[in-house]
Amino acid sequence: MERLTVADATFLELEDQVSAMHNVTIAVFGNPEPTYVELRERVADRIRAVPRLRQRVVPVPLGLSRPVWIDDDQFDLDFHLRHTGLPTRANMGDFRNLVGRLLSQRLDRGKPLWELWMVSGLPKKRWALLSKAHYSIVDGVSGADPLSLIPDQSKAGGSDDSWSPRPRPSDGRLLANAAAGLAINPYEQFRLLRRTVLNPVVQATDAIGKIGTRASDAGLVGAVGPHRRWYEAAVDGDVIRELRDRHDVATNDVILALITWGFRSMLESQGKVVPGSLRTLVPLAVATGDDFTNQISAFEADLPVGCSSFDDAVRLIRNETVHVTSRNKAVAGATLAGLPGLVAPTLCSLGLRSASQAGARLTGVDTVTVNAPGPNHMVSVLDRTMVDLYPVIPLAAQVRIAVGVMSYRGMYGFGITGDRDAGLEIAALAEGIEHAAAATTG
Repeated sequence: MERLTVADATFLELEDQVSAMHNVTIAVFGNPEPTYVELRERVADRIRAVPRLRQRVVPVPLGLSRPVWIDDDQFDLDFHLRHTGLPTRANMGDFRNLVGRLLSQRLDRGKPLWELWMVSGLPKKRWALLSKAHYSIVDGVSGADPLSLIPDQSKAGGSDDSWSPRPRPSDGRLLANAAAGLAINPYEQFRLLRRTVLNPVVQATDAIGKIGTRASDAGLVGAVGPHRRWYEAAVDGDVIRELRDRHDVATNDVILALITWGFRSMLESQGKVVPGSLRTLVPLAVATGDDFTNQISAFEADLPVGCSSFDDAVRLIRNETVHVTSRNKAVAGATLAGLPGLVAPTLCSLGLRSASQAGARLTGVDTVTVNAPGPNHMVSVLDRTMVDLYPVIPLAAQVRIAVGVMSYRGMYGFGITGDRDAGLEIAALAEGIEHAAAATTG
């Protein structure tokens, strides 16, 4: 029996019908697609290596302590692994709608907090895997995102097929364990006292802080509904490198500049007043001592959308980020991309966790930007080559748009999530990113 960390418990308390504390990663593959049986066998083998994927959350009676992880004695892989198909002659719009719906639906709290969807019928005779994992099950680069476990290059789960769940602890044992923790842990005493005064959702919101609480004339901050839109953009890595070398900046600076231009394009296309800047929260992988130890920090950056020159925007961003990255010993993207296996989904989740936790000490922001470097080598699942990799970022608090970026084999996939009811044209943002990349190189 393992108790949830303070951060994990906070994410569960914050989650409601509007804010879902999970993210989705999309991996697109070329034909032929495997059978469901083949994929099921691979997943069944690999999840043996991560016990968390067969555990669920159980609350402590009377709320005396944080919830605990227990083995799911009714674990059913077919509940978590799902197969669906797009309509005949489907286009990317159909796929984007499916992604938005999957992101909008919360994970079942009575089950292990993950799903893996196999989607057939994409355009160009392709198929996809959509991995959906809650923040609370991701605890490091070797975390529990199912998509990170199943590539051919990842380690096998082992030959032990005799897993049997440990019995569910009784309410009496949960209460006794919680009481023992209260007796020796002043923090738990304070937490319980505070819980009796403040509503749990109020506590969680206070922990998240001020993300999205700043007024925004651009309409990027405000009440958020329960439904989502998603749109993708792709930029060739050669373009990113050319811009990076031309301006003598970091890769992340170029990515932020392209996103800046995307926001500018979206606001202009909708006839909105373009402010001087938009503030974004940017997770950052940092090193402790001489080694990377899976630490993700976060900082604020102003996206200079008011600049009429892309080159000026790049320089302004670099002037702001250079001090933060050097002070925090940022880990180079090449180092993260060189980590074994497919760790980009886990890095993305860690970044989102950090962004949410950082809200307590940061002022209001307009958006969140997550850049998760992916592998430079080819990734395959059941001998099928992955051709594209995209993030799908959830929305938190009152932020109506979030942008994620994942690199893979020289391409950068941008994933834009928007509140479906906010009237923001995220397609124009995606097109603005691609147009900026095309117009500033060559």
